[in-house]
Amino acid sequence: MQAVALNCTLKRSPERSNTEALARVVLEGLGNEGIDHELLRVLDYDVHPGVSSDEGKGAAPIPAPPG
Repeated sequence: MQAVALNCTLKRSPERSNTEALARVVLEGLGNEGIDHELLRVLDYDVHPGVSSDEGKGAAPIPAPPG
């Protein structure tokens, strides 16, 4: 099993984020259960608003989790 936490803070990396601190607590618990996990800060990607599978030029897809 794999888990991805999407951190939707308004702060760019590497600025401290309380949301990230909370997500890391959750991911640590999942890791203790043997679940692979990854934390992504959405603001670090060029994510365009919308509901289609292609939001146009420049939209960077969020990478797939490892595995």
